[in-house]
Amino acid sequence: MRNLAIFAILQALTFLTFVCCGKPLMENDGNAERPVVECYLQEGADNLSVSVFSMEEFLRDDVKLSKPVSQLNVFVNNFELTETASGTYSLYLEDTIREGKEYKLKFTYNGKNIEATTTIPSPIRSLTVEPQSMVLSTSYLWDFSDTTQVIVSWDDPDNSFYQIYIESPNNPDRPTMGVFRYRMMQPFKGDSYRISTRELRSTGTHRIYVYRVGKDYAELYERVSASDLANPVSYIQNAFGIFTAMSVARINVNVYEE
Repeated sequence: MRNLAIFAILQALTFLTFVCCGKPLMENDGNAERPVVECYLQEGADNLSVSVFSMEEFLRDDVKLSKPVSQLNVFVNNFELTETASGTYSLYLEDTIREGKEYKLKFTYNGKNIEATTTIPSPIRSLTVEPQSMVLSTSYLWDFSDTTQVIVSWDDPDNSFYQIYIESPNNPDRPTMGVFRYRMMQPFKGDSYRISTRELRSTGTHRIYVYRVGKDYAELYERVSASDLANPVSYIQNAFGIFTAMSVARINVNVYEE
């Protein structure tokens, strides 16, 4: 099931996937004729969606904008997807997407075979948070001496990449000031993450999502953050973009006012 955290991740990658997702450009010929693919398979979901765009071209006196690519025959594991919106192809599955299963993408674009493969990661297990709740004084926002931390931890049996996404409540008594309501951290390796209580600015339930992501996703996200557009990466044959899988779990921290 798609949730707000997944949507935020897609938004964060949109710029890079439109302009330069791919292997080093010197290794590719006719880059502008290659498509941009965007697909995130989520463990436990019962559907998948693949978006295909044209490349954005920067000409000497003009810009050719990226557009959705329609009327393609897109297949995942030999099942043909249905175009549900312009350039978006979807498939509802008889079973949920399970860990360890391999998914193969295949379609033809400008006479070339576009192919990619991803394997579904294991679910996030043994997710805990300490403390589970906390009480703030009325002077909390001005108390810079508070060094308390919230520690989120989980099992990491295979040295995976992880990403933390925090969704905070928009409490009018303690407003999140917009930019603090949704926060997404850089992918990293480890089995825990420390959150300063200074980051939990409003009372109510703070939702903390832990994503297990692939190396391809981590590399792409790093390029987004670093604005390194000259040396893009792609694991998709004859295309730019990303075809990857992830798993997610959520845990809550409740914040009360004294």
